[in-house]
Amino acid sequence: MLEPRFTERDRTFLNGVCAGAIISALIVILTFSGISIYSRRTQWGGIDPNRKISEIYEYVNRYSIMEHDKQTMLDNMYIGLLEGVGDPYTQYYTAEALEAFRARNAGYFVGIGVLVSVKADDAYVTIASVLKNTPAEKVGLLPGDQIVKVDGIDTAGRLRDDVVDMMLGIEGTDVTLVVFRPHDNMRLEFELTRARVELQSVFYEMHHTENEAIGYIRIASFDGNTTAQFDEAVAELYADGMKGLIIDLRNNPGGRLDVVTEITDRLIPEGLIVYMEDAVGRRESMYSGPSYLGLPLVLLVNELSASASEVLSGAVRDTEMGTIVGTQTFGKGIVQRLEQLSDGTAIKLTVQRYYTPKGGDIHGVGIEPHIVVEMDEALGRRVGDITLEEDVQLQAALGVFDKSA
Repeated sequence: MLEPRFTERDRTFLNGVCAGAIISALIVILTFSGISIYSRRTQWGGIDPNRKISEIYEYVNRYSIMEHDKQTMLDNMYIGLLEGVGDPYTQYYTAEALEAFRARNAGYFVGIGVLVSVKADDAYVTIASVLKNTPAEKVGLLPGDQIVKVDGIDTAGRLRDDVVDMMLGIEGTDVTLVVFRPHDNMRLEFELTRARVELQSVFYEMHHTENEAIGYIRIASFDGNTTAQFDEAVAELYADGMKGLIIDLRNNPGGRLDVVTEITDRLIPEGLIVYMEDAVGRRESMYSGPSYLGLPLVLLVNELSASASEVLSGAVRDTEMGTIVGTQTFGKGIVQRLEQLSDGTAIKLTVQRYYTPKGGDIHGVGIEPHIVVEMDEALGRRVGDITLEEDVQLQAALGVFDKSA
């Protein structure tokens, strides 16, 4: 094999070429690195957060006498980062919390059996509804109770889903709750054992006025199995001769937007149910089809009827397809979306504001009933578990049908 022969001048030239190539490559690398660093620093206000996080952890690891877990520190950092948004509905989910969240939306969870809500200016999460045959019902927790501590941890200022996650866990494990009961001005402590809770979100029965048989359906929340349960209830009530319908949304904190639009579709004629707008004004609309029940309709609401409950109430009000009875609703008119991250965790962000068919923005305002009927606070917390004689709001709803007869 022939080998190339180089003169000294050739070697000098080749060395210069190689050196120039290396320098050029370094310039390219440094340029792109500089762009990356510059972009990251510009995006985060002139700092490199990765370097700062590493620096902080190095000091903790070197000097702190406290036991610490790196993953726990990171998870709490992500939680704190999203808390900085200042929105009680923006949330970070670990992989385990994400699984629990999806289970709840599917219609079951392992916990104590409460649905909760929170207002932006409230320090504590409030129990909106206590589910039947659950640990919470057995120990005597009530709607309206404010959750002050979970297993000794103060919940003041914590996000709703954070408090929910604290109450979830492994079936058969114990959890201690301290609640404040405003009606009695008392702090109470409860010991509960977590259990698998199947979400029965729809309850129904028949009532009779002087003239007609009136179906009554209470929807506790809008979950993955709610539409099927609602359709079953309607079919059973129709078979029993239903001529009018009361839908009870009291103490309903909301749930899935797709589910509430499915149910609203059954109650109003073809047209707009709700529309949403994002931060730059892009609009998304949900519509009902031509088929609907066409029955005389009354909705029952109160101050704990929120979010999806207000979508249904707003659509019925604006389309004039029913009468709303009770007290002013909660006033949550914003929509959250779950974004899954590459490592199996997720974040929930508030991405849209929703509007009723006529353009009503109810966030922070709520919906005013056609017929305002106040009820004793203690009885209102026990909706679904009080007699007709005690339930003056339900009596007023039934009275609407007598007046229209």
